[in-house]
Amino acid sequence: MNPSIRNHVGYNEAILDDSASFDKFFRWADVLSEKLNISFTRKLDDFQALYWDFLYKGTALTLSFNIFNGITIFPSLEEKSDHFENAAIAELVDLLKDADPETV
Repeated sequence: MNPSIRNHVGYNEAILDDSASFDKFFRWADVLSEKLNISFTRKLDDFQALYWDFLYKGTALTLSFNIFNGITIFPSLEEKSDHFENAAIAELVDLLKDADPETV
């Protein structure tokens, strides 16, 4: 699945995989780390969800896995996000379109 953007309650959300698994989440995390030199600043792991925060060009974003929503990236501020966060999400989607987490 190619990443796409969904506008959710006023902020952009990158959909990386809508039918995902924990394994795919970790592969996407590896893609972000290796391709974009991202370091995760905080990791919240739960039984049914993972939320890993990171900075991308000074913008606070969250890589998320949820059994209902799949793997997404959204602004850490969610509804309080502004143009910069939404632009960062759009840029990430463009950069990740050619990424293949299966090869990481």
